[in-house]
Amino acid sequence: MPKLDFEKAKADIAQIVEIVKTVPEALQQRCFELLFEKAFSDAKPKPEKEETLPADDRSAEPDTPAVMGKKIPGNIKVILHRGEVTEADIGKLFMLEHDPLLPVYKLPTGNTAKAQMAKVMMVLLENGLLNNNVSAPYSELREALKDEGLHDGNFNKVLKRNAELFRGAISKESIDENGTVELTGAGMKKLAETIKELAQ
Repeated sequence: MPKLDFEKAKADIAQIVEIVKTVPEALQQRCFELLFEKAFSDAKPKPEKEETLPADDRSAEPDTPAVMGKKIPGNIKVILHRGEVTEADIGKLFMLEHDPLLPVYKLPTGNTAKAQMAKVMMVLLENGLLNNNVSAPYSELREALKDEGLHDGNFNKVLKRNAELFRGAISKESIDENGTVELTGAGMKKLAETIKELAQ
């Protein structure tokens, strides 16, 4: 087993601690764990494990978190962890290995308001997967709904009715059409529920 370079490890940990300080306090412990695991997982020897893998186990490799995890940023992993959603569920909604990211989910039919909310959640999730920031300009959400043929006069009413899920551009009273939409804690929970529903 290779010897650990303690000076480098010390510097890496100091850098991780600095990054962790920039995230909300409630997420700091999980953030540290994820970054620590990522920084030091490469130090483990791998070749022996590769050689001893049975052939039929190799076919399952693309679904393992280690492989899929390459494309799933920390903020999304926190949502997955809290909402009991798996990385495989995300893999059913987006072709993660495709560049650019390719959506493959199907929106619910029969209830326009429900489809609109599902699309909003998927746009926010896609942004989170691409840049680790679960937010979007209101205009991007509106355009995404227009592209799906889901935008109508009730869209803003649907957002206001669900104002507790959002912060930023959306409130019960008004919508700032030039603002950015982010999710509240309740919104993160709703996102996890939507991922589970669409992944079935």
